[in-house]
Amino acid sequence: MNNLLLKSFIKDKHVGAIFPSSKLIVKKIIDKIDFQKAKIIVEYGPGKGVITKKLLDNMHDDASLFVFETNEQFINDLLQIKDRRLIIINTSAENARLVLKNRYETERVDYIVSTIPFTFLDRRMRRRIIYRTFTLLNEKGRFITYQYSWLIFHLINRKFKKANWKFVLLNIPPAIIFEGIK
Repeated sequence: MNNLLLKSFIKDKHVGAIFPSSKLIVKKIIDKIDFQKAKIIVEYGPGKGVITKKLLDNMHDDASLFVFETNEQFINDLLQIKDRRLIIINTSAENARLVLKNRYETERVDYIVSTIPFTFLDRRMRRRIIYRTFTLLNEKGRFITYQYSWLIFHLINRKFKKANWKFVLLNIPPAIIFEGIK
């Protein structure tokens, strides 16, 4: 078991996992992204950077990855990734649209990948993040997240033109990948 994840899980209500994302989860998320067209990708709650590193491995040199993380220990881990395309932002996913617009003059993104634990957030916060995510995506943008419950699927289904899901049983614990397509 990963000690940093366990300690962060206990101390920080925004940490939703004791184990890092499994290779299978990461592969299934990465497979949903068309890296030939992806210029701007956002990641909510990158944690220790397991998905972050795979995103960077597959992105073009002229693409950008904005990651939103609030846990200081995880930010320190992310700072060890030396890649000019990675922009680490210490604020909640709830603020992504505003920060990207005001600080980086970016109003639309191609993909948003999230591992934040929506189950631990109150109902209004969940709704705000999903709706703000929708408005941040470009006209063909995609929101991809994995969760351990169905709690947010109705929000994705209600807001996005198309909503897909897939079980990943070979994960600890088993997870569901949700995809909202604008």
